[in-house]
Amino acid sequence: PPPPPLPCIADGDTGHGGSESVRRTVFSFGRAGMAAVMIEDQASPKRCGHVDGKAVVPRDEAVERVRAAVRARDEFEQVTGLPGPRVLARTDARGSVDYEGGGGFEEAVKRTEAFRDAGADMLFLESPRTVEEMRAWCDQVPGVPKLYNSLEGGKTPIVAPETLAEIGFSLAAYPLTMLSAGAKAQERALDRIAGGEDVNDLVLGFEDLKEKVGFGEVM
Repeated sequence: PPPPPLPCIADGDTGHGGSESVRRTVFSFGRAGMAAVMIEDQASPKRCGHVDGKAVVPRDEAVERVRAAVRARDEFEQVTGLPGPRVLARTDARGSVDYEGGGGFEEAVKRTEAFRDAGADMLFLESPRTVEEMRAWCDQVPGVPKLYNSLEGGKTPIVAPETLAEIGFSLAAYPLTMLSAGAKAQERALDRIAGGEDVNDLVLGFEDLKEKVGFGEVM
């Protein structure tokens, strides 16, 4: 038999509006078969969590986004009889312009506590600056699985999976690793081509490539 499908987490962004928009976002991803939806507290216009200049909405508004997602998760289950997408609640308070004078980490802890109490299934504190912050967060907000975000060159230390588990993380995301590795490999191949050199040692064999992309399943 074929292996079971891998569970996927969708990026629901800010929910794309008020409570009704959050509901629509959760339902849309639920119908698409997503296992979870991430909802965050950034203000518009959004930025990558590891760049400067990001801002967050007030805590009450952030918590209401999460509550709306939780209500939508439960409603989806009632309406369809299927498991609703789990809610991954994210805060970008750490490092936001709203807390440039300090207190961003403390605010992020308070927000994730409130997200947990609002019914979130998983938590994500974006861009902690040190392993000590990571450990403090996991210790101070128990009871809910937590996501670690690994970004090479970003603001959070790169930590090995076994250490993450010891700290208290249950999930880890590597959002740019494959993209960055692929771009570097493409640059190397293009340099070889420009220099009239062979690239066979850099590429998959044709049969291997067809298998990787599922060619035989559609032809």
